[in-house]
Amino acid sequence: MKALSVKAAIQDLYKNQYSSELPLRKIGAHDKVGNIQTVCQEIPHDRIQDISSGEDSIRFAIWLFVGVFASRALTSTSAYFVDGPLHVAAIQNHTYVIQAPGYWLFNRTAGLFPDPEIGISIMNWLFSAGGSAAFYLAVRKLALENVARAAAIAYASIFFAWFSGDIHSTYASQLFFPVMVFLCLLHYRENFNLSWLIAASALFALGAGFRPSDGVFFGLAFLFTLRRAGWKHILVCISVIGVIGLAWFVPQRIALEHMADPIQKSARNHLSSIASGVMFSGFSSYAVANVLRYFLPLVLALFPLLPLVLKNRRDIFLWLWILPGTLFFLLVYVSDPMYLNFLLAPYLILAATNIIVSERRRVLLLLICAGLNTGFYLACRPLVFSNSHLQRVEYVLEADLGKYTYYYVRHHYQPRVRDLLHLPAFRR
Repeated sequence: MKALSVKAAIQDLYKNQYSSELPLRKIGAHDKVGNIQTVCQEIPHDRIQDISSGEDSIRFAIWLFVGVFASRALTSTSAYFVDGPLHVAAIQNHTYVIQAPGYWLFNRTAGLFPDPEIGISIMNWLFSAGGSAAFYLAVRKLALENVARAAAIAYASIFFAWFSGDIHSTYASQLFFPVMVFLCLLHYRENFNLSWLIAASALFALGAGFRPSDGVFFGLAFLFTLRRAGWKHILVCISVIGVIGLAWFVPQRIALEHMADPIQKSARNHLSSIASGVMFSGFSSYAVANVLRYFLPLVLALFPLLPLVLKNRRDIFLWLWILPGTLFFLLVYVSDPMYLNFLLAPYLILAATNIIVSERRRVLLLLICAGLNTGFYLACRPLVFSNSHLQRVEYVLEADLGKYTYYYVRHHYQPRVRDLLHLPAFRR
């Protein structure tokens, strides 16, 4: 196997941002990343990991996959949340779209199962489990083994990501496709093997089909990785994305054209009808609520890691992954915390690769993050306050955080604004 440095792969993707910061030291066969410069100078790529280390990583990835899949399967329930029943109905009616932008590929895939409701559940369990395993395999290329494992456990434990795997919607696909594309791009940058770029392109196109935001928001970061690719590779990449994209886009457009509602069949009309960000509602209470729906879930989910994330500002690729979605959510629209699934991977990678903090502290903070999220998801219960001022707090916490936990899944409890504010029912 051709000798190749890990430094070359990571530097090309992150613009030499690690090489000047890592302390020089000798490492053993099991101490993979500690100093990328020393690894590059002394160990060829095919000997960075010995056989036992490789077997351990595969074993951990398998156990992580099984554990996440089982946790979602044990906490899931029948379709109830928001558009879950609509997805099931669209599959049963063979229309496969519920509203623009369509989600045709997601529903058509679930329609291959004898029972579409069970099919959606299995797909979301697989997305959650596969995304966690892929996240681990990607992070271990950039961080020490213990850090990568702790980061993967945290990724699998974030409360709204767990909720995404328990309900019947497209959110869980965001935990899988962007991370798989990232993993393939890391492999591609190691040796510019066209096969890895084809795999990344195919996964990018499929992810955009399952949930269009995967394509729109990840596009800038994807283009960034192609800046040094040859024209032949770029043309192949465009061709793969174009062919796969048309395979789902054309039938999706046909299906949307058959919808009667002019708002639901048009992406522009549908977005205009629901957008509440500052670009649509100005500096209003709607815009404030929209901003809260972005920050509150992320702060609750990641607050042990926020110092690590905010101090790691030189990872250009990761910030390009974060920026487009963040701007859209803050300025245009974010409905639920599950929209933020797309941003979890880069935020956690920023925390895991912050080399200013010791390995031990990073592992500890990542495990604390995982424990707090697991506890919140499994233990959270509805809040009831009689005080009118505290009822507003109850509304904010329950509407933006609490109802995305296991208790609400198990009881199919989907409180409305009127219920959370304790307003009397409307009567004609």
